[in-house]
Amino acid sequence: MSDLVFDRDRVDVVTAVVHLIDGLTRRTVSHGVGVQLWDPSRRTPRPAQSVRNRSGLFVLLNHPADEDLTFRVTATRGGYRNPDLITFRPSRDGRLRVQALQRRPDADFGDVAVLVRGTVIRSGGDPGVRVPVAGLTVIAEPPPDVAGRQFPATTDENGVFALAVGITALAMGEPAPVRTRLHFERARDLLVDLEHGRSHTFSADIDLDGDTRPAFTHEIGRSARP
Repeated sequence: MSDLVFDRDRVDVVTAVVHLIDGLTRRTVSHGVGVQLWDPSRRTPRPAQSVRNRSGLFVLLNHPADEDLTFRVTATRGGYRNPDLITFRPSRDGRLRVQALQRRPDADFGDVAVLVRGTVIRSGGDPGVRVPVAGLTVIAEPPPDVAGRQFPATTDENGVFALAVGITALAMGEPAPVRTRLHFERARDLLVDLEHGRSHTFSADIDLDGDTRPAFTHEIGRSARP
């Protein structure tokens, strides 16, 4: 990225650039999101001169590049989870940092060919106990010969997740479902059969303290919301 020249008497120097992208499509995200230079110890924004350029990238200007810079990204209005704080030193790590954003379960998934929805809980093994599990990472593991690019999902405060599964076009053209392992971080795995062009849903809670697999249904087309 070059320095930005606004007029013949003034040159603004680019210190750092934060490029937000959709984790599934890899497209630039510029609407409904914000980036602030952040003071993590005080948990407040730092004074900074910044702009959003024509490509939708957030650019920090005229700031020392030889210090660790922390950025806070707000993305919920755009349908994404707020990522962790981003920290890097431009003089050492380069000026550009790309941050992939994860869609919220209630976001639009109309561009996803294979989708899995569900709700994760813990029961402690006791009947009638239902505690939603928030912040749990869910990963799909299709067979290596048909696996496309995968991007994890995270359960929200209600234990709900929506996971897009990358399966290659060749596998999608096959009539048989693709047997796929769903990995619930440090908890349990479930095997499911996935079909192209369908939204799949666990019709009951996924209990991390249980050993049964809830019923698994699918429907043609993708729903924007669970």
